[in-house]
Amino acid sequence: MSLPVVASTSSNSSATSSVVVTAPTGIAIGDLLIGSYTSFRADGTQTALVPAGFTQIRGGSTKDIRASVIVFFKVAVLADVSAPNYTFQATSATNMNAQMLRITGAAAGSEVTISEVDILGAVIANASTTISHTGASTPIVGQSLAVICAGGHSFSIGSVVTTSGYNSTPSVTWTERFDAGNRDGSGDGASHAVATGPYTGTTQFTQYGYETSSVFSFVVSILFLINGPQSVTPDVSHLNIVPTLVGLVGANNVAADVPHLAIVPTISGINTRVNNPVWTPEVKTATTWTPEIK
Repeated sequence: MSLPVVASTSSNSSATSSVVVTAPTGIAIGDLLIGSYTSFRADGTQTALVPAGFTQIRGGSTKDIRASVIVFFKVAVLADVSAPNYTFQATSATNMNAQMLRITGAAAGSEVTISEVDILGAVIANASTTISHTGASTPIVGQSLAVICAGGHSFSIGSVVTTSGYNSTPSVTWTERFDAGNRDGSGDGASHAVATGPYTGTTQFTQYGYETSSVFSFVVSILFLINGPQSVTPDVSHLNIVPTLVGLVGANNVAADVPHLAIVPTISGINTRVNNPVWTPEVKTATTWTPEIK
């Protein structure tokens, strides 16, 4: 079986309620497209929307409902091969940060194992911190691609929050795919980060986390797994059946019915032929025998 891998990625940010992400390069029919974004509005009146044609994996809003994080996927069809870009939209956000991954080698029909959404409230302000979550995602096969999506917002920060130091139990070698953010006019900011890592085990994830350069006031994090195809063992049991040979003795030790084999045939010889001519001489009735006139 193959291990799902990130074939290409694309991302973008916008100071509006929609963001246009260039299509990842090399999309082929059957590829798995993973999109995600964080949308933000200070008054909490925005809602993240799933793009048409995609299926939501997970989504969640921060406790104050100012930022929403959402992850979604689709299996590429012919139209995706030539699609120039994808538009992600929220209801009334003031800024958005989005990314999209093209994955190859995912299991058809059971591509994603979904985890729980973890939401953290206010943590220590104005300092680097390690954010840790409890994992609840178990791979269904031994070849998976683990994905972390993290998004949220901070109040009046001097710069965009960056994310690094990804970690998990069991351990995975994480590669960051996207890390960006922006701020509105009041200085409130939102960020979105995505990291992936190959995983070949079957042990359930019990923890995952990352470090931030300046602490989020609120954060939403999502861990999920992209499954590789399973190695199917062919069913050859029907090839292992020993054939039953039936002879004169029937199956299950029942005596065979063979009386018809014991019938002695009747053979017709010369003397038993039908209409066989037998000559009988004429009876002599007088002393003088007169031969029959011919």
